Amino acid sequence: MQFSKNWLKEFVDINITTEELCEQLTMAGLEVDGYKSFKSKLTGQDAIINLDITPNRGDCFSILGVAREVAVLNNLKLKQPSVITISSTVDSPTNISVCSEAPRYVGRYIKDVDLSLKTPALVAERLKISDHRLIDPVVDITNYILLELGQPLHAFDHDKLEGDINVRFAKEYEKLTLLDETEITLNTDCLVIADTKRPIAFAGIMGGFDSAVTNKTKSIYLEGAYFKPQVIRGKARRFGLQTDASLRFERGVDFNLQDLAIKRASMLLNDSVGGKFGPLQVVEEQKSLPKQNRVSLNINKTNSLLGSKLSKTKVKSYLNGLGLSPKINEENIDTLIPSWRYDLSIEADLIEEVARLEGYNELPTEPFKPLLNNKEISKSNKISNLLVSQGYSEVITYSFIDETDASLFDTQGNHLNVSNPISQNMGVMRSSLWPGLLNTYIGNLNNGEENQKIFELGSIFKQDKKGGVREIKQVGGLIAGSDVTPQWNQNPKILDFFDLKGDLQAIFKNLRIDASFEETSSPFLHPGKSSQIRSKNKLIGWMGVIHPDVINHKGLKNEVLVFALNLEALKEKSKIQYKNFSRYPISQRDLAFVVENRISNTQILKLIKAKAGQELVEIRTFDVYQGENVPKGKKSVAFNLKWQSRSKTLIDEDVDEVVKKIVNSLSKEIKAELRS
Repeated sequence: MQFSKNWLKEFVDINITTEELCEQLTMAGLEVDGYKSFKSKLTGQDAIINLDITPNRGDCFSILGVAREVAVLNNLKLKQPSVITISSTVDSPTNISVCSEAPRYVGRYIKDVDLSLKTPALVAERLKISDHRLIDPVVDITNYILLELGQPLHAFDHDKLEGDINVRFAKEYEKLTLLDETEITLNTDCLVIADTKRPIAFAGIMGGFDSAVTNKTKSIYLEGAYFKPQVIRGKARRFGLQTDASLRFERGVDFNLQDLAIKRASMLLNDSVGGKFGPLQVVEEQKSLPKQNRVSLNINKTNSLLGSKLSKTKVKSYLNGLGLSPKINEENIDTLIPSWRYDLSIEADLIEEVARLEGYNELPTEPFKPLLNNKEISKSNKISNLLVSQGYSEVITYSFIDETDASLFDTQGNHLNVSNPISQNMGVMRSSLWPGLLNTYIGNLNNGEENQKIFELGSIFKQDKKGGVREIKQVGGLIAGSDVTPQWNQNPKILDFFDLKGDLQAIFKNLRIDASFEETSSPFLHPGKSSQIRSKNKLIGWMGVIHPDVINHKGLKNEVLVFALNLEALKEKSKIQYKNFSRYPISQRDLAFVVENRISNTQILKLIKAKAGQELVEIRTFDVYQGENVPKGKKSVAFNLKWQSRSKTLIDEDVDEVVKKIVNSLSKEIKAELRS
């Protein structure tokens, strides 16, 4: 939000520099993006201040709201906007009806307005400063009130209305042409303002074109309403809209503000376009209006949490400045949450307000006292620590992704579409962590980072058989580039399939998980360079090189490797059991087998372990060879095996007997030949 400092000073008498004001607001949670000094022809030396307001502070999307903050921060009195009552001289020809989702509606009929007149100079200047274009005096004044008080207003050309006004839900497939001349087809969950024949405005978002005020307008119906935030929220985004009105209604508008806004606008309209005014029409459904909550704040708890020694009187002063009507009740301060503060509902909210107003810099600082923690580290934290120790950096990406990216890693097309996406490229719930990781890699690559090892711990979302949504916790990772920065005495090694496999094996070893890697085919992984990962015959993850088609689609040149593990499927062995080390020597053998190329290393290892006996302590693949002396279509795979007994020294005959069993098993099962 952008506004004039002199406009703010009409509500609170501040005598501090613009820089000091900006520092105050930022430290109070209303971050200032910047300011620019200038000299106004109407009000003298001034400054334009630009605020970045968080979504929870809907009350600060107005000059009045910001002034309320400044007043309490400086212990000053807040001045309410001036209002001169305009007496009614004509009757209103329009009746109003509302619904529970729009429980308060205030309107006023104004006849014989003159739109040939100009917008008041001060209103025009402040609208331009606030980055609003001038349209006509009526629209400009409604925009002025929106910025000043935070209450969106709208004016209909009354002569274009047919009958009375009714706030209701749209009928299925009902159409409405908006002020920007866009025609939309409404759903039954869209709230509209309608006359007896058709919708004339998309409630809380934008007015209709057919009832818009023009330079030929002679009578208007000025209206302001309170709409429940949950009814408005997401509707503008659904139709690709974002308006100043929807921004405020989605966050919550003060439900007691409509009378003041209409009266203030009436005063400004009377001074600018004249006219004959009808009575103020207030229509409300009392039982559907929000109830103001009462919340108690314990002063001892407040000081304990903040490490402060604030008095009840000082805390009461802060809460009073916020409009909470505080009353001291022994060690508690009872408050009534005002109608403009939707973000305050529990005691913790009030403690945060006290800390904010006292000033975070004013709170005492003490070092944390060390606490012994005997709790076991969670599985996800273990995996995170292990990956970091192997040179990975953790990233966090959105759970919403672009539909094109989703299709790259989900060929079945069972996408979970988001009803109200925050942007057009975030319309699908991710079914894989890989799109986010790949886009992060590309972003880093464009900034000159060629060598990357990144990972993410997060959720993916899939449809279950009943049409519901399943959330699956995963850890996913990506590696690309080389393993070291080029140096004069060391050539970099390009990261490959086996580097990634080694990283995963280190994780499984630390978690005491028996895992195997089995060749698989996948439409988004490279054929021949991909594996599914299993533990106790259960699928726990995937790894491999991203498919060349995906790489080409993303405009990349080099191979990129990824992995994904389902956290719930990773079953750690619950306890580490100590065993005495053996005092007897190790016996070892090197065995090389010639097998067909299609036979995986995992298959061979599984067969060897099945026949190697309980005294096998280690098995390691140390060579894979294809070439001279090995038949075409076959390969030689060499293993080092180590045996160690806990009760005796193993002699050659003991080991030879086991080797014989291994050779016979491999010969029978996979037609392996022992290479001499």
